[in-house]
Amino acid sequence: MSGVRRDSPSRMVALDLMLRTFMNSTEFNDIQSKNWDAIAKLIPGTTPRECEQRFEELQIAAGDLAAVGDLSTIAAQRIHPLPRSHLTHLSLTKYVKGLIKDDRTLLNRSASNTEYGAIVKEPTTTNNQMEKTCKVQAVKVETHSEPVDQGPNMVIHVCDEAKNLKQDFVCPRDLLVQEMQYFSEYLSVDAQRWEEVDISVHCDVQIFDWLMRFVKRRDPTSTQTVPHLEPSNVVSILISSDFLKMKNLVEECVKYCHDNLSAIVATPCNMNCINDDLITRISALFTDTEIDDVKDRKDKFKSKLFCKKIVDLFKSGQKAASLYRCQFCKRIITHSLQSKVKCLTKRVTIDHHGNIAFNHVRDPAWDVNDYLMCLRNQAKNWQEVYWQIWGTVNFLCCSRCNQVFPCSELGHCRFHPDTAQYISGEGLKQTPIGNYGCCNLDVLRFDPLEENNGCRVRDHVVQLQGEDGSDSKILDILLQRRDIICTSPPSLENERGHDINVFCDEEAVLGLSNEGGLTKGQLQHVFPDDNAMFARPEVLL
Repeated sequence: MSGVRRDSPSRMVALDLMLRTFMNSTEFNDIQSKNWDAIAKLIPGTTPRECEQRFEELQIAAGDLAAVGDLSTIAAQRIHPLPRSHLTHLSLTKYVKGLIKDDRTLLNRSASNTEYGAIVKEPTTTNNQMEKTCKVQAVKVETHSEPVDQGPNMVIHVCDEAKNLKQDFVCPRDLLVQEMQYFSEYLSVDAQRWEEVDISVHCDVQIFDWLMRFVKRRDPTSTQTVPHLEPSNVVSILISSDFLKMKNLVEECVKYCHDNLSAIVATPCNMNCINDDLITRISALFTDTEIDDVKDRKDKFKSKLFCKKIVDLFKSGQKAASLYRCQFCKRIITHSLQSKVKCLTKRVTIDHHGNIAFNHVRDPAWDVNDYLMCLRNQAKNWQEVYWQIWGTVNFLCCSRCNQVFPCSELGHCRFHPDTAQYISGEGLKQTPIGNYGCCNLDVLRFDPLEENNGCRVRDHVVQLQGEDGSDSKILDILLQRRDIICTSPPSLENERGHDINVFCDEEAVLGLSNEGGLTKGQLQHVFPDDNAMFARPEVLL
């Protein structure tokens, strides 16, 4: 570990040079409470108490002896007073660097002063010897001028157990803590603890070399090239940078994954090492259609992104957050659909505006987690599960049947190929009850419930209603993925089994009700005693 020892003569020379310069600054002398902590950081290995004591000693010596001489003159000519509001660690660093920029000339001019620095203790020293000594110390101060900005160099021991390699990397402490915040709690500002810290990292040597070049990307003294992310290394760098708390690099890796995911999954990388938080951040950058376009033949990462999108669908305020199953019609609907999608005919009511309303009731025995697992068992992957849920919670309006339908029921528009005939009898009289010749289904001429139990199905004709283009976007997605989203229509017998039963309440009291399954013409055995009176009387002999 590199650094300046407390008994180093170069440290005392640099300290005295800095303090004497501050003595000639009226702005600094006017400050009542001086920030000795910030000043001590300018000279590594120096404590705030030591700086304060040395400053007092130099003030006493300046009161007994003559002015500093050439040094004060040079300081007055070259250095402008530092404003009081700018006495921070960074500003003091730049201020002192300006003082020692021409330190060789400065020290040569002040060599005749017997009070210069702690290293010059004998007044009998000749000018040539003093000049030689000051030149050597000036070189040492110049050598350690870089750590004044970024602290002493820290050595990181990297062990690559997979390749059986070891390599040491050197980085200034302040830069290391700034870029890799994982080390901030171990590398405190207390200089005495720096020598007690031994940094060892177990990872791939090439990956850590990439990380160190990224850390030093803005270092003007670094001769290494700035690294670039590639599909073959971005996963390893993302995991390592997240562990070392390199926020800027993590952001770059997450964005790179969004832009190049198809190329990344094509490489022989292990995507299972990416933790859940990083998957969430990557998923947040994708839309569902973008994830669908990712080419992931082995499904290394695509299903994980769709799992996150499924979670997003069920978040509070989203469409699937209110998903439930109706206790009567057994349809999976949401609160936004419950007043638009039909329930059983017996659940029909008329509101105060005269409109037909359906009363769906939440099934307490239905669980959304079981529903998702059931979909997963039926589907190939989580991609299909997502789009099936998407088709359930998004809806459109049909201009042909004037009904609102979930996107998963695009092909459920029922119709009769033949028209109903309301003429019967030899006199061809008009009757209120007609008949469809295609399926022999009776139909009322006036149907206030707007029943539409056609014997055939076809696609709905979508009527775009949203002015913001939301319906158009939903329709485009639906048409592109209808094979995954759309479900098969139920059989006509199942729908006709939901015809209205006017005796449903009486049957429920007698325990003969079969919820949602009774049809017309099933009441002949309900009241056997009453039916007995209509039986044919026996012939008595």
